[in-house]
Amino acid sequence: MRLNVRVRRGKCPIEEKEGLIIVCSNEKRENNKANLDVARQIARFYSVPPANVKIIAGHSSTRKIVEIEKD
Repeated sequence: MRLNVRVRRGKCPIEEKEGLIIVCSNEKRENNKANLDVARQIARFYSVPPANVKIIAGHSSTRKIVEIEKD
């Protein structure tokens, strides 16, 4: 399953709006910390292991395409 994700700064619950998932992260953009935090939050939201969540596009952007592999 592929998702369109928008990342914002701060703390908020994950929202689903019009085919877009909005995730908030307080982590810094350095050393991939923010991307790892986003992947962890999405994994928790969809009840899958973090290893099953991969960022396909948008590694350095606030808009990302994320793929979730469900077993």
